[in-house]
Amino acid sequence: MKKLIILALLTSGAWAIDQPRFSEFDLNSDGKITKSELEEARTKRMKQRAAEGKMLKNAGETHSFSTIDTNKDGSISEKEFMFHKTIHHPQACITFG
Repeated sequence: MKKLIILALLTSGAWAIDQPRFSEFDLNSDGKITKSELEEARTKRMKQRAAEGKMLKNAGETHSFSTIDTNKDGSISEKEFMFHKTIHHPQACITFG
């Protein structure tokens, strides 16, 4: 029964509902995330979650901009963002868009 519930949560996307989307970080909607956008969006997200009383359980485990910018072009593409989420948060990939 537990396996069935977990499977239902995963396939419905309910498990990953609170995972950030690329658009939340691409603040100027130009199709890429700069270092300043990443920092600003992370700060905003952490403040919002704290105000909602949600735990910031992974706050100390954020990855650096240069780690996510795998091709080292100075910005994070949606592909790089998705790749990072796939590697570090595989349960989130179900509903990312």
